[in-house]
Amino acid sequence: MKTTTIKDVAKEAGVSISVVSYVLNNNPNVSISKETREKVLDAAKRLNYTPNRIAQSMRTKKSMIIGLATFWDISDSVFTDVLKGVDEVVGQKGYSVTYCNITNNFNPSKIIELYNQKQIDGVILLLHVDPAKSFNEIEFINSIKSVKIPAVVIDGSTEDPDMSYVYIDYYGTTYSAVSYLHKLGHRKFCYMLPDEHEINHRQALQRLSGYKDALKYLNLEDSGLYFNKKSVYDIIELIDSSSPANRPSAIVVNKTSYAAYLLRAFIEHGIRVPDDVSVIACNDQNIADFLIPPLTTIKVPTYEIGQKSADILFDILQGKSQNIKLKLSNKVIERGSCKNFIV
Repeated sequence: MKTTTIKDVAKEAGVSISVVSYVLNNNPNVSISKETREKVLDAAKRLNYTPNRIAQSMRTKKSMIIGLATFWDISDSVFTDVLKGVDEVVGQKGYSVTYCNITNNFNPSKIIELYNQKQIDGVILLLHVDPAKSFNEIEFINSIKSVKIPAVVIDGSTEDPDMSYVYIDYYGTTYSAVSYLHKLGHRKFCYMLPDEHEINHRQALQRLSGYKDALKYLNLEDSGLYFNKKSVYDIIELIDSSSPANRPSAIVVNKTSYAAYLLRAFIEHGIRVPDDVSVIACNDQNIADFLIPPLTTIKVPTYEIGQKSADILFDILQGKSQNIKLKLSNKVIERGSCKNFIV
């Protein structure tokens, strides 16, 4: 069976071979009309044309591959959602994604080697806002910069003036949660903190700060009702023994995993959610749909974060100077654990 060539695509689309090349390679220096671009792409699709990536790489002196380097567990939904977002944009550009696991290797030599060997054209660094104590993010990023590798950082704990970042807005998760509950009529809140191993993490502190600032902005009194797994039964006793006017009507929980524990404790003590108290968690995990009741959460737009970081990286690859510090808006995922509060 004859292999379809770029000449066949050009003939099918009624354009020159160079125009097909410009379209398929997303050449930023050549202006192609939308009509012509669609004509070429439709012709390539009809003919099942697959570009020769090796020849294309030799011609353009590019690998046509983007690296996604991360410390995150690849089974974590944050990683998989970010990867899907990156892959969506990368695929549209005619590129591929390669995964670089740097969980056990804090040295950037692996990324630098891939770049120097022309195996990647740039890299997206999915880091942690709470890095391991043995990891120096500033040194890591400086090493990437020293080789002039085009790069974008997702999350991370730094704010290098020469780098572009797309941050996870932990602060905004709790701020959005309080605002949402306030619109439902709730005026008295309490907050479920993480356990001791996580309480001083940056993301936990940012979430707590967002909660307090939201109360302040909405002119609501901070009840001072903060608890964790160890003190959850104090809240249960308060809800059981207090009149509706004196007890909290809504609980903001640091994470879904802690909310799962809270909901189970409520069931064991006959407290009905959301009839007796509303509950919202400040991240969205797969288990939220399967809790009793299904848990209302704040979802970080991880897929969109992946898309945006890839968009920024391609701008950098096209020579555009970038120094972006970006946070995308979180959104409420309504399920069954919150309801309107009527006095």
